Amino acid sequence: MTGSWWRRNTAAVVALAVLVPATALAVGWREWHEVYDDPSQYTRDVLPDEDGTIEIDGAVLGPAKADTFTEADGFELPDGAKVVAVKIPVDNADLDDPIRCWWPTLVEQSTGREWAQMSNELGLSSDPDVQTECDPSPTGPYDIIVPFIVPDDAEGPFWLDIDPDESDGAFARFPVTP
Repeated sequence: MTGSWWRRNTAAVVALAVLVPATALAVGWREWHEVYDDPSQYTRDVLPDEDGTIEIDGAVLGPAKADTFTEADGFELPDGAKVVAVKIPVDNADLDDPIRCWWPTLVEQSTGREWAQMSNELGLSSDPDVQTECDPSPTGPYDIIVPFIVPDDAEGPFWLDIDPDESDGAFARFPVTP
């Protein structure tokens, strides 16, 4: 064989010098675009109007009402905990395309601490007539009833956040005080 290794592999070395950075840029751009240029990443809260309701994603939600329960009310709770239960009426304006949402989140306004719903842990998930999230089937008005186990030092006021699936980053945010 004649010639040096570099001369014999010039085409492959040039191709690598061009393709490796091009591949890194293409993959990096795609990942950056998915994470930072997705409109759903830009969230905005929608607060209730004067009557306590929020119109979002084709439905009217609210007004939200909250209450506090303890072991004395028949719940088995960890020491130093209580239940904050929130009820939110939902009325789908378009029964052909009902609102879909994830489980609501409870947020303490003063600290930002968050809690997820705990209906399974409290033994409340077996009732088919109780909704803990938006009902995706076309129905008339119904109530979402969501219990949260919070520490005794969580006093409120709280935010109840409901994030619909197709709201382009908007989420319903109800102020609640048990």
